[in-house]
Amino acid sequence: MWVISPDALATYTDDGAVALAIPKGICYSLNATATRIWLAMESSASGITLEGIVRAIERHFEVPHQELEADAAECLDKLHRMGLLQANGHGIRSSAFEGRE
Repeated sequence: MWVISPDALATYTDDGAVALAIPKGICYSLNATATRIWLAMESSASGITLEGIVRAIERHFEVPHQELEADAAECLDKLHRMGLLQANGHGIRSSAFEGRE
């Protein structure tokens, strides 16, 4: 399950969102995909799976399901490395991550 880090905050703009990693004191500009993912995660405080995120955002993008899943998985990985998200429990692996080291 993916959750927003308790050490992260976001604010929304006309172009997307800006997220702050509080311990690092670094702000990140989020693109449309990352903003939609963030909104989906905010609406599920207890955590959300990759598939849950894809279902929540797919109506906003006209791309095949598999492509959106791969893009969302890549975005989640980047947000996680930035310290904005946490991966808790099961359900964090998907076919998008298979074969990656």
